[in-house]
Amino acid sequence: MINTLIANFALLTAFLFFFNALYGKHEADGAKPRRIVVYGAISYGLFALVLMYFSVRLDAHALLDFRQLMIICSAAFGGPLAALITAAFVMIGRILMFGGVNDASLIASISALVLAAGSGAMSGWLPRRPGRFWLYSIALCMLCTAITFSILLGERAMDILPPYFVIMAIGGIVVSGLTAYFSTANRLQLELRASERRFRQLHMLQQSILQSASEVAIVAADLTGRVTLFNKGAEKLLGYDADDVVGRAIPRLQAAVGVDIAADKPGFTQAGARDTDALSAFVQRMMYGSAEEQEWTIERTDGTAFAANVIVSHVLDSDGEVIGYMSVSTDITERKLAEEKLKEANSLLQKLSLLDGLTGIANRRRFDQALRAACMTEGSTLSLILFDIDYFKKYNDAYGHQAGDDCLIQVAASTMACLRTGTDTAARYGGEEFGVILPGAESAEAMAVAERIRNAVFNLAIPHINSPEGVVTLSLGVASHRTVGAGDEQRLIALADAALYEAKQSGRNRAIMAKTSAYRPSSL
Repeated sequence: MINTLIANFALLTAFLFFFNALYGKHEADGAKPRRIVVYGAISYGLFALVLMYFSVRLDAHALLDFRQLMIICSAAFGGPLAALITAAFVMIGRILMFGGVNDASLIASISALVLAAGSGAMSGWLPRRPGRFWLYSIALCMLCTAITFSILLGERAMDILPPYFVIMAIGGIVVSGLTAYFSTANRLQLELRASERRFRQLHMLQQSILQSASEVAIVAADLTGRVTLFNKGAEKLLGYDADDVVGRAIPRLQAAVGVDIAADKPGFTQAGARDTDALSAFVQRMMYGSAEEQEWTIERTDGTAFAANVIVSHVLDSDGEVIGYMSVSTDITERKLAEEKLKEANSLLQKLSLLDGLTGIANRRRFDQALRAACMTEGSTLSLILFDIDYFKKYNDAYGHQAGDDCLIQVAASTMACLRTGTDTAARYGGEEFGVILPGAESAEAMAVAERIRNAVFNLAIPHINSPEGVVTLSLGVASHRTVGAGDEQRLIALADAALYEAKQSGRNRAIMAKTSAYRPSSL
C-alpha cells in the first residue's frame, strides 16, 4: 500500500509542475479570468481521475489516494467555483470507475463535496494567508477521510488511518510548499517582466526625449573619454554623425592642456601637446570643466564656431561614483547677437539722453556732468564760456520759429568747429544760450576760443533785421580759475554768467573775461 501511495504522490508532484507550466503566469496575475479558473479546475479534476485510477483498494468499495489534494489545490487556484468543479469530476469518476452508485461511492462523493465547499470557503477567508489555508484544508481533508473510512471500514479504519494521516500530512506539506514556491517564482517572474517592460519603456522614452531635442546637443562620455551618447541635436549643432562618434575614444590629454581646453576657444594647439579636432576638444573640455552652467565658443566639424550655453554634469552610478560626464549645449548665437544689439541700443540711448535733440550737441545734463568731472581734478586750470544769441527773441518774431531752430543748429555747428580737442565740451545750456567747457585752458587761451566762436558765427552772415549789425551775433562771457574740488562749478558758472551780462551791457557782439570780484555767493 505504501509503495502505491508513494507512486500516487509522485504522479501528483509531476502534475503540479505541469500545471504550473500551463497556468503559472495566470496565478501570479491575482484575479484570474473566469475562463482560466474553469480550465484550471477541469485540469485538476482530470488529474484527480488519474490518481483515482492508480489508487489503493482497501476492499471491494473503499479506495485510498490523493484526490483530495487536487480539490484543495483547485480551491487555492480558483476559489469555491474551481473546488466544486474539481469535486464534480471526482464524484463522477468515483461512481463511474468503481462500481457505480453504492454506499461507498455516495459517501466518498459527499466527502469530496464537503472538502470542496470547505476549502473553497477558506480560500476566500484566508486569501493572503496560504499557510493557514493549507493547514485548515488538510485538517478538514483528514477529518472527512476519517469519517468516510470509519463508516465504510469500521474497526479496520484504525489500522489504515494512522499511516495514511502521516502520508497525507507529508503530502500536504510538500504540495503546499510546491505551490508556495511556484507562486513566489511566478510573482518574481511577473515582476521581472514588468521591470523589463518598464525599463524598455523608460529607455524608449529617454531615447525619444534625447533624440527629439533637435535644438539641444547632448553628449556623454565615460571616464576614458569614449563617447557613449550623441543625440540628433549634437549632430545638428556640431556637424558630426552619431554613428561615427559613439564608441570613438577621444585621446586623453595632459592636465596642462586641459587648462587651455577650459578657455573660450576649444580648438587649440600648444607646445608639447598634440593637435586635436573639434570633437576631441569638446569632449576634453567637458571632462575637465566644472559642473556648472557656462558659455563656450564651440567649433563645428567644418571649422565654423558658435556661442553655446553649456551645462556639464557628472554621471554617477548607484553607489554615487563618477562613471562619466554629460554636457547639454544650446546654440545661443542669436541670443548673443540680440544682447549685442541691446547693448548698442542702450549705448545709443545713453548717448541720446546726453544730447540736445535739436542741435545734436551735448545737452544741459551732459554739460553739468562734464563740468562737475572737470572740477574734481584739483589744482588744474579750467575755463568756461557762456554765450547766447543777441536779440534772439526778435529774430524769432521776425523770421519764425523754424528759422530760429535753423539758426541754433548753425550756431552749434560753428561752435563745435572752434573747439580745441576732444576734451572740450560744447553744450546747449538752455534756449538760445550755450556753454563751452575748456579743461586746462588759461584765460588767454579761453578768450581766443571765445573770439573764434564769435567770429565764426558772425561770418555765417545769418540775416537779422533787428540786429544793429544786420546779421546774427553772439555775446560771450569767459571765466577761468584753478579748481580745488567739488563746488567749483557753481563759482565758475557764476563768473561766466556775470561776464556774459557785462558783454550784453557793453553793446553785445563781444567776449568779456570775468573778474574774480564779480563772484557774489549770495547772488547765486
